[in-house]
Amino acid sequence: MSMHRPVAAPSRRSLCLAACALAITAAVALAASAYQSGWQGNWLLASVFTAERILPLVGLGLLLGQLPRRMLPFALASLVLGAAAGILLREPFFALMAPVPGAAAHLFLTGPIACVLIGLPLVLPRDARTWFALPLLAPVGAALAIATLLGDPTLHERSYRPLAFAAEIWISATVALAAAAFDRAWLTVATRIFASWLIAIGFLYGGAYMAAKRTALEPPPFPALPADDEFPGFGRVLQELDGKEPAG
Repeated sequence: MSMHRPVAAPSRRSLCLAACALAITAAVALAASAYQSGWQGNWLLASVFTAERILPLVGLGLLLGQLPRRMLPFALASLVLGAAAGILLREPFFALMAPVPGAAAHLFLTGPIACVLIGLPLVLPRDARTWFALPLLAPVGAALAIATLLGDPTLHERSYRPLAFAAEIWISATVALAAAAFDRAWLTVATRIFASWLIAIGFLYGGAYMAAKRTALEPPPFPALPADDEFPGFGRVLQELDGKEPAG
């Protein structure tokens, strides 16, 4: 008889408690950070908590929480490798997206790209979801990492990147633990509905950004100078310099 016992999977109650503890702990830390900033627009993580950034993170949490647990290490590895590749290869990505209208002004469309890439496997039935999710998690990680770098409001604050990545991990991990704890048929249906919205929002956001008209600042028109001999507008001045009486 084998002496090794199979490792028991975490119960739904323990997953629910872990999700609640993680959510409360991080919420308190974020509230303290926002309070120190005076609850004003200069909060360091204000760019993270926007709809364009939160929606793909929630979708990522639902996707990870509903994956088979044996596939979770591969999914996380693909996500981390993609994020690292996105950070290292962001300059070629910028050059690739630069010709797209409105891309540079909207984080190079990383938000809409992440929404679509996460929504595509999430909208599928759970049996087929895994095989589509694993190859797509790498570009998802790259898009989220690039969006994090571009969303830095300080451009030089060293604490922004670790705090921003920690906040994003907290959002996705909390949703993933909650999705794993409440793994019911109704949640699967709700997840697929949310995924369809996520895809639509990604296309709508991206299309709106590309279709937006660029407003360029134009200098005011100069008044037309009156024609005056060979030196338009300077005839009176030249006559005074020559000691002549200006005409008129």
